[in-house]
Amino acid sequence: MTAPTQTARFVCKAERVRELTDALTHMTRQSPFQVVKIIELTEAQYQHYAAHLGEEAPFITANQTIMGTDKRGVTRCLLITVRSRRDGILIDAQGYDYARYSAYIRDKSRLSLRDIPVEHCGLKLREHRKGRDR
Repeated sequence: MTAPTQTARFVCKAERVRELTDALTHMTRQSPFQVVKIIELTEAQYQHYAAHLGEEAPFITANQTIMGTDKRGVTRCLLITVRSRRDGILIDAQGYDYARYSAYIRDKSRLSLRDIPVEHCGLKLREHRKGRDR
């Protein structure tokens, strides 16, 4: 038995989650997707990433080869989330190092995530480092 088809509204080159939640339904269409890996971030990392979807991210670079659209037109994507949150962001990089296509998921418990691998990611936030004091 195959998993039920899941669909989401993917937005191209969104810069922040707000753009995904504000997407007008007539401007985007529902596309079938399959989560191939779950990337769990800390709350602070998730908040930063949600506000900077257009930035390159190491967890996207490391997983480029498992994302994309298959022969049936199903988008294979990552689910970016926090263990304690209900929501998440679906990402399909299409070979890039950033979220080329992304969709917002309000309730990840409604997704078919059984047997999907989980990666706990240490996304490094941009910090200004000072030189060593001697």
